Amino acid sequence: MPTPMHILLVEDSADDAELLEIELIRGGLKPSIHRVETLGELTQALESDTWDVVLSDFHLPGFDAERALQAVQRSGFDIPFIIVSGAIQAEDAVTLLKQGAHDFLNKDSLARLVPAIERERREANERAERRQAEERVRVLSLAIEQSPVSVVISDCRGLIEYVNPTFEAITGYTLAEAQGRPLEFTRYDQSASNRFQPQPGAGSASSVYQAEFCNIRKNGQLFWEHATVSPLRDGEGGVSHYVAVKEDITARRSFEERLLKQANYDELTGLPNRVLMLDRLVQSIAKAKRSGTRTALLFIDLDRFKNVNDILGHRAGDSLIQEAAVRFGHCVREGDTLARMGGDEFIIILPEIEDSSLARRVAERVIETSAIPFTLQGQDLFVTASIGVTLFPDDGTDAQTLLRNADLAMYKAKELGRNGFHFFTQEINQRMQERLAIEGRLRGALDRHEFLLHYQPIVDLRNSHVVAMEALLRWREPDNNLRMPDQFISLAEETGAIRQIGAWVITSACAQARKLRVNGNAFQRIAVNVSPKQLQVAGFAQFVSAQLGQLELEPDALELEITESVLLDDSPETAVNLRMLCDGGIRLSIDDFGTGYSALGYLQRYPFHTLKIDRSFVSHATANAKAARLIETIVTMGHRLGMEIVAEGVETSQQLDFLREQECDFAQGYLFGRPAAL
Repeated sequence: MPTPMHILLVEDSADDAELLEIELIRGGLKPSIHRVETLGELTQALESDTWDVVLSDFHLPGFDAERALQAVQRSGFDIPFIIVSGAIQAEDAVTLLKQGAHDFLNKDSLARLVPAIERERREANERAERRQAEERVRVLSLAIEQSPVSVVISDCRGLIEYVNPTFEAITGYTLAEAQGRPLEFTRYDQSASNRFQPQPGAGSASSVYQAEFCNIRKNGQLFWEHATVSPLRDGEGGVSHYVAVKEDITARRSFEERLLKQANYDELTGLPNRVLMLDRLVQSIAKAKRSGTRTALLFIDLDRFKNVNDILGHRAGDSLIQEAAVRFGHCVREGDTLARMGGDEFIIILPEIEDSSLARRVAERVIETSAIPFTLQGQDLFVTASIGVTLFPDDGTDAQTLLRNADLAMYKAKELGRNGFHFFTQEINQRMQERLAIEGRLRGALDRHEFLLHYQPIVDLRNSHVVAMEALLRWREPDNNLRMPDQFISLAEETGAIRQIGAWVITSACAQARKLRVNGNAFQRIAVNVSPKQLQVAGFAQFVSAQLGQLELEPDALELEITESVLLDDSPETAVNLRMLCDGGIRLSIDDFGTGYSALGYLQRYPFHTLKIDRSFVSHATANAKAARLIETIVTMGHRLGMEIVAEGVETSQQLDFLREQECDFAQGYLFGRPAAL
């Protein structure tokens, strides 16, 4: 039979209340729930009824769990108080536990809800029994032997006369061994300032003493107790005895310590986490201000760490992070801080240094130790590090500024080839400011009609006819500055604006293709560059087909150029889009072939029509024998696979003659015309 349970719920969300009720029923309870949302409703409910348990959200509008707990405590009833919240910091939970809350649970994981309620009801009953036992001890001196907590009676000087069996079981000391000793003789820190001090004598102001402290058992083990020492008075009002009631709270203290550790230390490496790191950075800055010294901050990022997770799995990645933490720990001094920010990012704080030389030496040691191969699953992996270094007060006077600048310097180190370190400079900051400014202007550029397309001809080398055009995006800002794609496309991809911009490019290019085909010249198609981000959007292929259909264009009037990196994208959306484009008869071209992964096996997955040789090879074709042989190989391979070959960047007649000798199909470049508006 389900267990009846009378529950007072402090919760402003009806949906969350319903979820809690479902979980309670599922756990075998028969809940009767009364929901309140304000302090007044809570107080009235406490006064008008009795409750088995109080469940409280942490945050309510104008109300919180702390005030709810205080209201329950003021009621005088010993009702289990459990916090059930989806947003609570560990420090807040610990604070409420110290104030008297009995437990807390996360709304996202309610498996412990019913066991917690049943446990707290049991413990509430046990507390009630203990209170009754303690009252009988003080008033009638009865049933002490059966008390579930340690009970100690001393004389007026605080010297023990009696201990109950629970005390003997917990401490290991017998009554004979304890008699004549001070009440706190088991206390670990005998020099503590808050020790109990007996105050005998008539008219003494001695009152109830309460404290939590660490004790030591006879066998040397440590444990925690909550002690309440109450004076017993004789007929003249003087203190005749003291009664100490002691409860073992080791489990609770251990739980609190675990919570604090989770809040401040990384679970995987045991290093300080972001929270503790920020606290230490703030302290280091304060010390440096007082002493007139500097503080260095090193931001470490493992290069290509994602490859380890992708190839060997996350368990191997975790092992690498742990090994890196050990290695980096050997690079710092005692008193320095090594912290893990999360993922593959680490922070080193060097407090109170004179100049940048120590930061440079530490960075060099980190680079050296990370260059040693990591052995994972029987394989030697080379995972280097990139480091950004910034100094207080040279580069910033607060923690967030130093973190930002170190992060920027780290990315500069990656730009310079990785496996190195770079100090923050104002030049880096200026570049970031410019990047942010461009990003801000980019967001509204499409609505302001600032984008335009230039077209570059693609020539058939067999008859010199222009048979196609490549659409090239340009951005003309209000000051008439014309930006090339390499100045803004990566930003558009990062911000997600590439989806709208790319859609506009395809729509505009298709409209231009319609005009060219109507003219009846030798024009065959327009080529458009497609970002990998566009192919990851569900429905992209349908959008392209819809544009062609609206303009009554044949599918082969459009050719989509993709980079080789797309071939390695395992996302299902990319695969679906490429397959639908192929099935719809839309031409696909591999752009800049030879500069990326060149994973030839991936060419079998989709029927590509065109392979474009990158301009970097064409420019050296007539002067470099290796480049010439490479082009010859690419042309031969492409033809064997049934693909047409386009050479980019043709600028001289010598290059043109060479390409014709190699039987290259098409070419584009300044020799035939610069990109221009049509």
